[in-house]
Amino acid sequence: MPSSDAPAPGSESDAQSEEVDGGSERRSAALTRTDERVLAYLDDAGTDYPAFVASNTGLYVDHVESRLDALDASGLVEQVTGEEVFRVTDAGRDALREDCAAWSD
Repeated sequence: MPSSDAPAPGSESDAQSEEVDGGSERRSAALTRTDERVLAYLDDAGTDYPAFVASNTGLYVDHVESRLDALDASGLVEQVTGEEVFRVTDAGRDALREDCAAWSD
């Protein structure tokens, strides 16, 4: 059984680099199952605190916080307030759509 951090079946396992504004590169890896759950929840909920994301997805708070930090660094989520309320970005929605297409029903 794959762990929650294993890339989803059918997704690329290698990190990819993409060009962002100003010509700099940002590294992005394939989404993990946890990433997919977090992005899907935020896409549905709009915005939420990491503790509520964890509670509503059945994940541990520490794990959700670390994944939100990674997703934020990748530009897939963003902080809405100084209190660490997050929302999914357009890039996060696109990544979720692209990654989930391979395994979704």
